Amino acid sequence: MSNLIFRAMLPQITWEEIIRLLGLRERTKGIGDGKIDGQPYTVVQRGNEVSIVLPDYEPRDKCLEMVKKILLKVAPKSIIEVATVGYASSHCNYCLQPTPLPYQCSRCEGWYCQDHRLPEKHNCPEEKRKAEKIVKRIKPKREEKKKEIVVAEIPCG
Repeated sequence: MSNLIFRAMLPQITWEEIIRLLGLRERTKGIGDGKIDGQPYTVVQRGNEVSIVLPDYEPRDKCLEMVKKILLKVAPKSIIEVATVGYASSHCNYCLQPTPLPYQCSRCEGWYCQDHRLPEKHNCPEEKRKAEKIVKRIKPKREEKKKEIVVAEIPCG
């Protein structure tokens, strides 16, 4: 049996708030277990990023609904969008060491371990960095009444 992993960015929410709001049983700092609709799930926090791990014996649609319910408990006034990102490697693309929950670089879209997750640690291409800086300067800020949470599914391989 494998798991379905969903990632969400939750800025300005502490781990202690997540534990309290979801009623998690904390394994260690940043990892906790809970149940929703009678089904177990695990939450892993890394900075502003939260991964929700669900067993894949449920239909995908039910898993998506469970993730939405979990996130609405944490951020009730948020709009939640779910997107699939594709295959997540279980090895760091830089050092090739196995890693259970790899980080995806937003610049080069590679998968990296804790030690190589930062662009400067895995020799991320400079051209993509420059292009992103230009896009950020050009992109106008938009006003939103509700925070938008984008959730990405990462199938285990």
